[in-house]
Amino acid sequence: MKIKQIMRFSTVFLFVLFLSACATDYRAAAVEEAREYALKHMQGLSVLQQNYIRYNNPVIMTKTLQENIVPSFVPDAHIVTRHERHVYTDPARDMMIQCMVWEVPGMDGALTVAGTGQRDYRYWSPDRIVIRTEQEADLTGDIIQKKAMIFAMNTFPELSGKIRLRVRFSTPEVYTSLFIIEDQDPKNDAVEWMDFLKKAAANEPRQISAVWSDPDTGERIVVAGYSGNDSLKTWIPRKAYKLSEKDAKIYLGLKYSINNAGKQELPVKTMETKKKVLSEE
Repeated sequence: MKIKQIMRFSTVFLFVLFLSACATDYRAAAVEEAREYALKHMQGLSVLQQNYIRYNNPVIMTKTLQENIVPSFVPDAHIVTRHERHVYTDPARDMMIQCMVWEVPGMDGALTVAGTGQRDYRYWSPDRIVIRTEQEADLTGDIIQKKAMIFAMNTFPELSGKIRLRVRFSTPEVYTSLFIIEDQDPKNDAVEWMDFLKKAAANEPRQISAVWSDPDTGERIVVAGYSGNDSLKTWIPRKAYKLSEKDAKIYLGLKYSINNAGKQELPVKTMETKKKVLSEE
């Protein structure tokens, strides 16, 4: 009799354990792990800021990193290219980037603990802490930087040291410029010079240059090109130069100030005014 009671009790106990395992809140566990990670690795937090992280729930931001592909039980179903109709996805097992974000009072940005795990937060683990700001992306600056970087590296493959790193990874300064570029528009090579000038005047292209400074030699790496009058997003590089600081000042005009919204603040002075200033100097 006692043996039967013990067996019944064991069965009920195992069933309760099974239900509790199925009801595990992986999201809550991930939040607690992120909280501990932030308190352990974030230096310089005041007691009030630590308590804010300790007692407030974060905002969670997620993004799919990799979808989980599950082959069906048919011959050669794992060969996706031959049996795509037999392959399906399992969203519950998708690998996700999940960020726990706290708007901590007194900080310049949102404290974000980034990590990866499945969609239901199973196996989530923190990877790093990021201070996230709300500034909009500088799309215009990114476009010019990428185009100018590729053009400069193709023109000067011999670049090395700090200037090579600057050209590849840092944002250049952007100026109006007055370089005489023969291939201003390669699509119009056969057009007469006066016809080209008329067309250029009608379209009012701006000559814009991206400039990097070499911290070792003081030289300037300059990539000059043209863009439409309305936006720098249409800028196309035409020629690259290595110039001394003195020579660069002769050809470079007014500096552009590109704001966070991706819009440029146009220089007040015109190119004709700059020509006059250069002739006086």
